[in-house]
Amino acid sequence: MALADQDFIPVVLGTGLNAYGIARALHEEFGVRTLALGRFPLGETAHSTIIEVRTNPNLDDEHIVSALDAVAQEFHGKKLLLLPTIEAYTNAVVRHRAALDGQFIIPLVSAEISERLVNKAEFYETCAQLNVDHPRSVIINEPQAADARLGEDLPFSYPVILKPSDTELYPGLKFAGQKKIYLLSDAAQIRDTAKLIYAGGYSGDLIVQEYLAGDETVMRVANTYSDHTGRTKYISIAQIVLGEHNPKLVGNMNAVVTIDEPELAATLTRLLDSLNYTGAANFDIMFDKKTGTNKLLELNVRQGAASYYATATGSNLPAQYVRDLIYGEELPYTVTTNSVLWRNAPLAVVKRYVPAPLRSLVTQGRRARVAHTLWYKKDLSLKRVVSNLKHELRTGRNVVANEKFRINK
Repeated sequence: MALADQDFIPVVLGTGLNAYGIARALHEEFGVRTLALGRFPLGETAHSTIIEVRTNPNLDDEHIVSALDAVAQEFHGKKLLLLPTIEAYTNAVVRHRAALDGQFIIPLVSAEISERLVNKAEFYETCAQLNVDHPRSVIINEPQAADARLGEDLPFSYPVILKPSDTELYPGLKFAGQKKIYLLSDAAQIRDTAKLIYAGGYSGDLIVQEYLAGDETVMRVANTYSDHTGRTKYISIAQIVLGEHNPKLVGNMNAVVTIDEPELAATLTRLLDSLNYTGAANFDIMFDKKTGTNKLLELNVRQGAASYYATATGSNLPAQYVRDLIYGEELPYTVTTNSVLWRNAPLAVVKRYVPAPLRSLVTQGRRARVAHTLWYKKDLSLKRVVSNLKHELRTGRNVVANEKFRINK
């Protein structure tokens, strides 16, 4: 089916795994094809019959409005659902929303609420105000990094985590010793690392945070959707069973198993509804073994890269956006409870490297269903099969190569 002949057209910003997951979910539910715009072609969306990929190396914040204006003119009169898949595109859409709202249907939160949540320091302050569990933290700015006593009187013990608060500025920097997060054992390391980061061009706040000990056994993820009236309507929670151990990619995941966590779902609902949140959200969560509580680490104002796991439970996440914003349907409150193993790495690698305490959970998920975002039976040309096999080989090698960086072996 040609894009112009569809009832609505999904317009995805990005050409990676998340883009394919969204396109697949919407094709499964509504039979529609997706238009994907990105700076470069990527293997995850290559040779697909359900996605039309268009690339433009200048698709940055300065040019994104004009690029989307051209799409709106091309498909004038059609309902266009705009779905950014990575942080840079999401922030750009939120910033330029006033210029885009008349042409696109955008399932994202307002700029005001986004600013309050995307910056980690403000997110933790918001959690504190709403009595939502989060790691204890101390905020550092650039002048404080020169303090010779920095790190000497923290309200929690070492080791600690240090990470940048501004997750838009920091990933765009390149400097020796750069990591997504740093695990530090004393005050001298805090001072040295803070100086390193600021010398590398970073200018935002840094967060020094209590270290919640544990490997994948304490790591969880959640994807949610809140309707246009600000009511939470969809929650899917998963246990990370194989994380990403490359220091520059910590926080990504190679395999998860969906779980039923009613108390955590209730907490996320209370947080989002208190903010009158609208649109998709993706949470990083850690379980604190000392207190027996789930603590929120981060909120992204879009669905996560691994979020096809939610659709694999049998309850389609992107379909929520369509039913709410395009068809005007009243959505039921849905919390997914089916057990599914979602993987991005080869199954043999997942089984080999998953921590021992999680193996029974992985077995449970495998018996119910094993899902991989890219292996869609309705989109498997020979070229696509070859592309997917290359992806499997690459992710498998990455897991093995970065096993040496695992903090808790």
